[in-house]
Parts: sequence; structure tokens; C-alpha cells
Amino acid sequence: MTLIIRPETPADYAAAEALTREAFWNVYQPGCYEHHYLHLLRQSPAFRRDLTFVCEAGGVLAGLIACAGSSIALDGGGRLETITFGPLAVLPACQKRGLARALVCHALRAAQAMGERAAVILGDPRHYGRYGFWCGERWGIALEDGQFLPGLQAVELQPGALRGAAGLFQEGFAYQPGEAELAAFDAAFPAKTKAAAPSQQEFAFMCSLGHQVIPNGFMQSE
Repeated sequence: MTLIIRPETPADYAAAEALTREAFWNVYQPGCYEHHYLHLLRQSPAFRRDLTFVCEAGGVLAGLIACAGSSIALDGGGRLETITFGPLAVLPACQKRGLARALVCHALRAAQAMGERAAVILGDPRHYGRYGFWCGERWGIALEDGQFLPGLQAVELQPGALRGAAGLFQEGFAYQPGEAELAAFDAAFPAKTKAAAPSQQEFAFMCSLGHQVIPNGFMQSE
């Protein structure tokens, strides 16, 4: 199978949203929202068009990785600019053929070549460790509410970039759609049945594993 990875263009938008919908349908929740997220991300100043790529397999648009700017508000003051990616989508019929890995590696190498210092993502740590990602807690990187989450992961694109990077991760694009807005957008796509799936329970469990760390907590009274 011949793979071609290239920058996404406006001509790809509709097909990329459709394949994203196919890739995520009923995986993390009944139905999905990732295609709508992608649609709105492209309208955000945080969108990194220069780091968003599609993959063609056998002449068919089969995969996508979208990137955005993000940052870490450092505990010591200041801000470290980072990148994040998602959605990462591959058509179900083309999964388990190396397309996702090819897209991730291509995007990270491109970001590295552009001088980006680090990437921070929210995803399944069992998957992204193979690309060199570590849980953000290794560097003291937490969510904005101070919670450490296994799915919050980071990788240095430049050696030592995350040394002294303890702080709060801030996504550059805030996605908070209303149910009616999402339903209206989804109505433009072919009808699909929403259903429960074991992967949804697994995802909910992984999201519940977050915790907070209180510095010198053992010194505090009960």
C-alpha cells in the first residue's frame, strides 16, 4: 500500500471531517464530537495549518493529524510555548497498517525542524509511549486545575526543553460546544446509530485516574 503524507488543504476539509467521524464514532462515547472539533479548530488562531497533515493510502484520503498551538504556564513565572495534536484519525478500514504512526512521526519531525520545543497532548499513554511521550507528571506538568492525569503527556522536541517546565498546561483552543450545535453539525453527515461500547467504559476509567500532588503534604495537619 502506497502512503502519501502531505499538508491538508481546504479541498480536503469535508473528506477529512468525514473520515474523522468514521474513526471516532462510538469509540469514546455514543456517537462522537471529534469531527466538529476539527471543523471549529480550523477557525481558531491556535490552529497550526503548517503542521496539519493528511495521509493518502492507495489514492484514498485515509488519515489526518491536526495540530494546534498550546502552552505551559510555568510555576516559576512565564510561559513555555508548545504544540499539541488531535484529532489523529484513520479510517477504520485502514487502521492497524501503520498510518497513525506515520502521521505522528511526520508531524513531530516537522515541528522539530521548525524549532518547536515540545509537544503536549491528551491521549492514551499506552499508545503514545512508543513515540517518546512521558506522563506530564515527570516534569511537573498538570492540567489547569492542578490535576495530574495519565493521559496528559509530553515529549521534548529539543533536548532539555522541558527542564524546569513545571506548570499548568493550557490548550490554545477551547472546545465547549452546545449539544444543539453539535447535533446540527452532525446532521449534515450520513445518519449513524449511536451505541455504547466497551471502549467507552475503558476510556471513562482512564479519565478517572487523575490525582493531585500537594508539595510537602505530609507536613500539613489533617
